[in-house]
Amino acid sequence: MIKNKAELVMDVINRKNTTYLPSQITFANLEKKMECANYIGIKTEDEYDEYLGNHYKFTFQLDDVAGNGSEDKERIQIGLDNGYIFEGETPGHILDRWGLEYDLNAPTYFNYGHPLNGIVDNPEILDTFKAPELKDLDLMFAGPVEDLEKYSDEMLVVLSGYNGIWEKSYELAEIQEFLVLLYQDPDIAGRLMDIVTDYKVEIAKETVKRGFKIGHHGDDLGTQENTMFSEELFTEHILPRLTRLFKVYKDAGIPVQMHTCGYIIPFIPYLIEAGVNILEPIQPTMDIKYLKKEFGKDLIFYGGIDTQELLTFKSPTEVREQTLRTIEILGKDGGYIVAPSQEVMNNVPAENVDALVKTIREVRGEH
Repeated sequence: MIKNKAELVMDVINRKNTTYLPSQITFANLEKKMECANYIGIKTEDEYDEYLGNHYKFTFQLDDVAGNGSEDKERIQIGLDNGYIFEGETPGHILDRWGLEYDLNAPTYFNYGHPLNGIVDNPEILDTFKAPELKDLDLMFAGPVEDLEKYSDEMLVVLSGYNGIWEKSYELAEIQEFLVLLYQDPDIAGRLMDIVTDYKVEIAKETVKRGFKIGHHGDDLGTQENTMFSEELFTEHILPRLTRLFKVYKDAGIPVQMHTCGYIIPFIPYLIEAGVNILEPIQPTMDIKYLKKEFGKDLIFYGGIDTQELLTFKSPTEVREQTLRTIEILGKDGGYIVAPSQEVMNNVPAENVDALVKTIREVRGEH
């Protein structure tokens, strides 16, 4: 029986196939994606998606559309019509139900809204703050369920968990403010994170209930040189909440994929213990040989092909060579999803994207 891409990638995640190499190339925005498509003579997004051979389809429930699905004008309008998205005071800006604010014309993700800014000096503002009410779950999940029905025969449909517990908490307060709060008044910081965690747990339960095959979560825990905060702070304040969330997926018997950028090696053993199965995206700030040796039996690696230097500044030949090297290291004995170390940004030349795609297709025996 011929398996579709969704089944193939699940076989890789579940260690049932150690030879196949799923792949995923995502772009910062549709304009950049179509520039790369036009470079090789492809005129439509559907044709280019087929050429890319992506194995994942990310989808967003209505509370996440403003920040992560803003190019989907139809779902933005549904959000506006139903009180999930609001027009901002600045032309072209929209707000979600948390009070986070986004520019519809921005080339990539950026939040302008910090409704809990000032919480360090005025912690009482948390007394009246609540997570969005989960009252019409069928409407919230209508888009993801539609995508699940439409794409599951071909791709692994994943309900996005980007902007997770740590990230949403610091975006609500503003990152410097929240870091100060964590050290100065950890009880108040914990209350805020619990509000976010409670909400995320309910979304996770719905993710399982609606039939998604994988749980997804996003919290950037690292910088380019080190972890975002100490191991002690992570294990005391962040990890228990991640563990509680991941338990929903583990109890349902589905794998957990976690997006976390930067250098996070000291945190990886804890994440494995908490239930993470797929680590996304592997970035060159971490030694990929070390990662494969130390954690290859416990984790599926997603990413690893450098976007900051390789794809942006090197030649197509160098892109091909480095992509082959990364596949050789991370793909040894399986457990690897080929992908860039971050989404393709506007400064990546189209010829380098094409070199990457051609190399992946070549390794998979596609032409």
